[in-house]
Amino acid sequence: MPRGEQAGKPRRQWAPDARALSVVGDRWVMVIVRDLASGPLRLEALRRWLPGVSAGALEARLSRMADAGLITRRRRRSLPPRVDLELTEQGRELGVAIGELARWELRTQWSRPREDEWVDVGACFRLAPLLPRAAATADGRLVLTISDAPDGPEHYTFVRERGRARIERNDTRDAEARMCGTEAAWVKALSPESSPSRLEVAGDPDLAAEFLDLFKV
Repeated sequence: MPRGEQAGKPRRQWAPDARALSVVGDRWVMVIVRDLASGPLRLEALRRWLPGVSAGALEARLSRMADAGLITRRRRRSLPPRVDLELTEQGRELGVAIGELARWELRTQWSRPREDEWVDVGACFRLAPLLPRAAATADGRLVLTISDAPDGPEHYTFVRERGRARIERNDTRDAEARMCGTEAAWVKALSPESSPSRLEVAGDPDLAAEFLDLFKV
């Protein structure tokens, strides 16, 4: 009988990488960790950020992540019912690994969108706090706006505070700098060519440049 099989059934390999991949070897699990990295999120908000996964498939992944100790789910008594999702310490540690994986992509494979890829600039914004160097410089708040989003201008705020970085949605107060552009302008700015000339920048230009530098190697 081949090694790794017992009574005709495949067995999981006992190795750290194999065991880790059995938990996180699914792109949606990795994306969920990324989108929860900045703090708790309502299930409804997470669904809006993941239009490519069905409600059933999302629930299956969230259940698996909860069983693996990556997230907690708190059901609130409200009308309509509300579920809050939050990363555990294990989940936050996985976020660090995702940042390093993204850094590998930026160094070796990153390009402008391919024909089989749909563009989600907001996903790049949500990844930013996990990238190496994200919190390495002075505190500040940078508003990032996608001016031609389908439902109207879409706003995020990249926050560096006390040695940590996070993304906030729609909170645009007290910002030291702002960057605004169309989806196409953001693609040019975040692609390897790193051409931000079509973005409108107001306020501290260094803060804006430091954000774009996160997507460079």
